[in-house]
Amino acid sequence: MDARHWLSSLARRVDPWLALALAVGGWVRFGRIGDFDNQYYTATVASMLQSLHNFLYASFDPGGMVMVDKPPGAFWVQAILPAIFGVSRWAVNLPQALAGTLSMLILYLIIRRTFGWVAGAAAALALMALPASIVIDSRNEPDGILMFTLLLVALCIMKAARSGWWPWLLAFALLMAFAFNIKMLVAFVPLPAFLLYYLLAARLPARRLALSVIATGALLLIFSFSWASAVALTPTGSRPYIGSTRDNSIWTLVFKYNGLDRFTSFIGPRPQQLQPGAALPPGAPGYLPQQVAPASAAAPDQGVLGLFTNPLAAQLGWLLPLGVLALMASLALLLSQRVLRRPLAFLSEARESPAIAETILWTGWLGTAGLAFGLANATTTHPYYLVGMALPLAATLGIGFAALWRAFREGAAIAWILPLALAGGLAYQMYLSRGQVGDLMVAAATVVMLLALITVSVALWRKLGDSPLAVGAAAMGGLSLLIIPLIFGLSFGGQIAGPGPGSGLQRPPQAPRLNPEQGRVLDISSYIEREGDAGSVFVVGAVNAREAAPFIIAGVSALAIGGFSGGDPVFTVASFREMVERGELRYFLMPTPGGTGGAGGPGGQPQQGPILSYIRNNWQDVSRAAGLPPGSLYRYRGP
Repeated sequence: MDARHWLSSLARRVDPWLALALAVGGWVRFGRIGDFDNQYYTATVASMLQSLHNFLYASFDPGGMVMVDKPPGAFWVQAILPAIFGVSRWAVNLPQALAGTLSMLILYLIIRRTFGWVAGAAAALALMALPASIVIDSRNEPDGILMFTLLLVALCIMKAARSGWWPWLLAFALLMAFAFNIKMLVAFVPLPAFLLYYLLAARLPARRLALSVIATGALLLIFSFSWASAVALTPTGSRPYIGSTRDNSIWTLVFKYNGLDRFTSFIGPRPQQLQPGAALPPGAPGYLPQQVAPASAAAPDQGVLGLFTNPLAAQLGWLLPLGVLALMASLALLLSQRVLRRPLAFLSEARESPAIAETILWTGWLGTAGLAFGLANATTTHPYYLVGMALPLAATLGIGFAALWRAFREGAAIAWILPLALAGGLAYQMYLSRGQVGDLMVAAATVVMLLALITVSVALWRKLGDSPLAVGAAAMGGLSLLIIPLIFGLSFGGQIAGPGPGSGLQRPPQAPRLNPEQGRVLDISSYIEREGDAGSVFVVGAVNAREAAPFIIAGVSALAIGGFSGGDPVFTVASFREMVERGELRYFLMPTPGGTGGAGGPGGQPQQGPILSYIRNNWQDVSRAAGLPPGSLYRYRGP
């Protein structure tokens, strides 16, 4: 077979709708690389590459003093390219863009196998356009790697149920454990849906099914907690301090900071967002100060209903109501005449029909994710956490659209839901996206939708739903619903924690060759180098990660004595003095006005007050010599 014939054969096999999803989805994700990155995580990757000790424990600083506030799974992946090409924005962000683009392909293949190419294409196109997915897939938050891993987990549990082959269950347990070691308990949100699917779909005798579930569950727990257990068994002097905890306990990080603190709205009210520069309460879900949005952008405390209003609705492209409609339609299809007459027959139908079982998986995942993230405290200040709903929402939209598509082509009475859903979906988008998407794009979506609705309605009235023009109009109507979410996701700016209507909608400009922050780092490090008395382990110390991260990224060893937000009791005055007297640190950079981690009061953390007072009273202020405002940089005078 010559090359021309092979390419022609390949072109006939490739779904053009999938090609569209991959082309546009890849473009919007790869095109945003370099716009923004979380310096806290970038610095962690840079530090992890300094030693095997740092790599295993996910140390934020090069000296292995304080651990990042997440397990190391995502950072191990992010470290691959920087290990080869050096630490840079594109190197740490590229894995997420690759994972997000591959997710569209894998989701398409999974959905197409069971529900047909229309469902697969619709799911891939929906995932392509979801703003939360676009933003997270182009930056180094761990959520992008997490969602890709959970998609592979879903694939493994489906393979296990269909084939009955135990290696697929082993792969499921291993990948689920890896997901846990990316973001801990958040990774377990879809686990109930996965287990319910396997119990319903696996064609195994009851005894063998029970044993396989118990064995898989045991392996899952062992694999999931293996890293945390290793950390817990390591003496505190032989590992970094557990960041974002008050007691230096890995179990506090697992079950409180990355566990209950993310979902405490079940037992208390949702907190309001902080004013810029306000101090973080101890144990608050972590975010860098540059990501804090104005209090006016806070999501109202509406629980799950808040998912349907801005700013949370924008993260899912205002497509969630259609997702709920698709969920209801999909579940309604499970209620066959046989099940309505004999409810217990549902169990046998679920085992006999992959479509029924997989519908339960995707809708169950969407339902549990909607409840978890809709009620979670952390979603208020971190709306992009709703990327946890992106995969099941896209899958459910694809399944529901395919069902209505078939009804439309067959001329069934239920097919009238299709034009009604399309019209209602666009009206909802237009209403909530006012001021957030340009009028030209809204007008384009409206024109396409009106033409599609006219054609679809006439086709239904004349019972010609299978005509080429009618089919094309239905497809264009569905695509018009993706214009507004896609444009919003493409234009969404660098600030992703707490975006509100009208905020953060312009893509940040490309950074200049040397921005002020980089210039400040260069000035300070150059001054210390000229003096020739940098510490043996750390060149400069700071209170929190915001101050220390730019130095670490620039290759200058820095220490955040208060961990991420500045509130971790990593040191006492005595232990800090001991470290300094050992020659490990000679310079200290005081927190900037409005930052976190100071000595108490506005913009500060009281935990570090005694240490900062000790520095001010006993160290030499060398700020002017370094070209900084007075009280900024201090040098240890010696014993």
